[in-house]
Amino acid sequence: MQGRLFIVSHTERGDAIRIISARPATVSERKRHEN
Repeated sequence: MQGRLFIVSHTERGDAIRIISARPATVSERKRHEN
């Protein structure tokens, strides 16, 4: 099974976590995550 890997920027405000942006990981980012 192959999953999707995303790079996410977020901020924490009080009890809430807000996503600023999310995008698919690049090939080099995926390689770093796998190691």
